[in-house]
Amino acid sequence: MMAICSVAAAQNADDILGRQFFRTDNKAIVTFCKQNDSMYCARTTWLQEPNDKYGKPRTDKYNPNDKLKSRPLMNMAVMYNLQYKNGVYTGVAYHPAHGLTCKVKLCLDNSGNMSITGYKWGIHRTETWKKVE
Repeated sequence: MMAICSVAAAQNADDILGRQFFRTDNKAIVTFCKQNDSMYCARTTWLQEPNDKYGKPRTDKYNPNDKLKSRPLMNMAVMYNLQYKNGVYTGVAYHPAHGLTCKVKLCLDNSGNMSITGYKWGIHRTETWKKVE
């Protein structure tokens, strides 16, 4: 992944702000924003199916923390504590469809899409999220 990132490294940390990407399954769009002065996060800003079969906003029902299962998926931070160094953002990602949290590295490629690698239990998976035009 470092080779991909080094080719198209963001010029500065704030290059990610306001960028929107389709998740690999095209069922959600996330938007990057500031978490605080030195960290970034990504929030869900569009869902293909924002409501459940009863017409209520979809919630984080697979979260292992019972207190968080009722929080809405819309506007949820799915990546957080992202810090920038040498064209790569590292932090934490949460996958609400599985209730799993993992470490994550991400970077922009030459076309403006985002390469994301998640790490958990010694296993890693890389996806490319397409930028929203």
